Amino acid sequence: MSEIVDKFKYLIEKAQYFQKLKDDEGFLFSELIKVPKNDIEEIKKFYESGKEVEKIKKIRVETSNLLLNSNFNESNFNNLKKNINDQYETNILQSWKNYSILYVFFFNPIKEKVNKYLEDIGNYFLEQSSVSLKLKTTNFDGAQNFGEVGCWLALYNPKYKSQSEGIQYFINFYHENTTYGTYQHENKTDIKRSKYDIENLNENLIQRIVEDLKYQANIILEENKKDGENMPQSLNLTQPLNQIFYGPPGTGKTYHTITKAIEIIENRVVEETEDRETLKAKFEAYKQAGQIEFVTFHQSYGYEEFVEGIKAIPAGKEGNEEGEEMIYDVVDGIFLKIAKKALENPILKKNTSNLPQKRFLLNAKALNIQAEMIQDDEDSYRVLKGSKIRKVEVPSFHKYNYSILRNNFLNTAIFDKEKETNEFYILKEDYIFQSRSAASSVILGKMSNGMSDWREDFYDLEEIDENVPQKNYILIIDEINRGNISKIFGELITLIEPSKRIGAEEAISVKLPYSNELFGVPSNLFIIGTMNTADRSIALMDTALRRRFDFMEMMPRPELLDFEVEGLHVKRMLETINKRIEYLYDRDHTIGHAYFMSLKDEKITDKKAELDTIFRNKIIPLLQEYFYDDWEKIVMVLGNGFIEKSEIKSDIFTYKNDDYIEEEQAIYTIKDRFDLSEFQK
Repeated sequence: MSEIVDKFKYLIEKAQYFQKLKDDEGFLFSELIKVPKNDIEEIKKFYESGKEVEKIKKIRVETSNLLLNSNFNESNFNNLKKNINDQYETNILQSWKNYSILYVFFFNPIKEKVNKYLEDIGNYFLEQSSVSLKLKTTNFDGAQNFGEVGCWLALYNPKYKSQSEGIQYFINFYHENTTYGTYQHENKTDIKRSKYDIENLNENLIQRIVEDLKYQANIILEENKKDGENMPQSLNLTQPLNQIFYGPPGTGKTYHTITKAIEIIENRVVEETEDRETLKAKFEAYKQAGQIEFVTFHQSYGYEEFVEGIKAIPAGKEGNEEGEEMIYDVVDGIFLKIAKKALENPILKKNTSNLPQKRFLLNAKALNIQAEMIQDDEDSYRVLKGSKIRKVEVPSFHKYNYSILRNNFLNTAIFDKEKETNEFYILKEDYIFQSRSAASSVILGKMSNGMSDWREDFYDLEEIDENVPQKNYILIIDEINRGNISKIFGELITLIEPSKRIGAEEAISVKLPYSNELFGVPSNLFIIGTMNTADRSIALMDTALRRRFDFMEMMPRPELLDFEVEGLHVKRMLETINKRIEYLYDRDHTIGHAYFMSLKDEKITDKKAELDTIFRNKIIPLLQEYFYDDWEKIVMVLGNGFIEKSEIKSDIFTYKNDDYIEEEQAIYTIKDRFDLSEFQK
């Protein structure tokens, strides 16, 4: 995987270099005279026999001659262009800037390498994600051979002739626009776009793209996507409703649930560069708001705590606030509580006013302005996000109060900067006006009576499914494998299936045993579980649970520990320990990288002392648990620099029973001090 990271970095570094060549002609010319003579000769030879545009071919050949004769400078180059251009009737040099003409001197010598790297990266993701997609690459020549400052690859449905016909998964290698995601070329729509940064480019990001591609491949391979039908509106379509992160201790399973929960709630991809403390604060805020619940399963945990049960409620407590004596009542468990919250969040509620809700479309085809508006009540006209707002204002507009209204709108509305053009602002969020005339005047930048500029289209509330959820809710179940699944879930084990949830074609509701309420599981409730394979193998999991959850393996990632502590290479150390554990036990009992991540903390100055603490308080106790205090095996895993062996002779006893007494007994103790050299064995 490190080779793929290096190839990513190479392509982005070249993109940064080409961007500078394009932006700074002084730099372009100074770098050009540094190009090796043998490369220039190859380029000259290529364009003397090539089929390039005749005029551009001649300029490149003559530029090669200037360079080979050490006569190249900006003045000579401009004269050369003018002399050749004057030989033709049309002036095509308007389209061919200096970078477009000269970039080949920098790119042609590395073209073969760039093409190979793009192919290698694309094939790597296809292989790692096990998806059947077709690969398309475009190098620094660009699609039109005008010279690009970046390159890209696309993975798409093989039933299409090109990536432009359907949905594609793309990875861009540019100076700043270093992004990956899913895109539909036909209507220029980003289904999902994530940014990465070369400073934070590592194997973790590569694995993240692999996982993302696995999810997005389901969308790409859908047959009906060519016509834009059922276009995914959020990440919900790519996130499993029920998923379990499993692996050995210390592989970041609980850590990963925080990221995953935020991704599901906010319908976005959390980037590697985002501050961890900020993410934790968001996670806690969502917990306080009731959108995330957290529970740990254990052997005595049951249906009554999870779903519902009859419990004693003391006087003055919730559910018995006014009572003077203890009562017994049906109490919702953690699952039922969050499920009910999820059910209370429809997209649109019924309009309780007598005014029928109306929808309006802007009549401004001549100005190429599209806008939509909903009349919520008599004084509320909501212009919807995605609507265009004209930037230009007619002079007479400033004579009226609508100019003040427009200025207020421009200062308070939220616009989509990425989609903004020279002509239009694009609303990123809905904006409410008090009248139709105010809305159309502000949008058009001219006076409008609000009548002729809007076409009315009644918005039929009866066609809206009021149970379609607006918010996503998360239930995190830590140590899910430690509970008795059949006992805890009961009849809900069937209801949590995606096909059995509310709104699905095979939706099922059941009558709960204590409250007799009719209950179904909403489709906006996501269940995330974690399990340690050191406690129980996935093969021993409850069969019903295994069939209803997607399992995401999280194994140790030594590549995240590619650094040294006083000469000790931490990555190699963990790899060696885990190989020994796999030999003596199995891969489910290896040691995760997360135990050592504190060594990367800049606040910790004494790294050796921190490493000692990790081994003494975490690694050695974990190995004791794994090997049931078989110290010989622990020494085989760590080496003899951590454990001290001593012997107690049987002569300490005045009375001996041969059934219990041996000549000597081995005693193992953990050393008071660990020598750094012992970590390297």
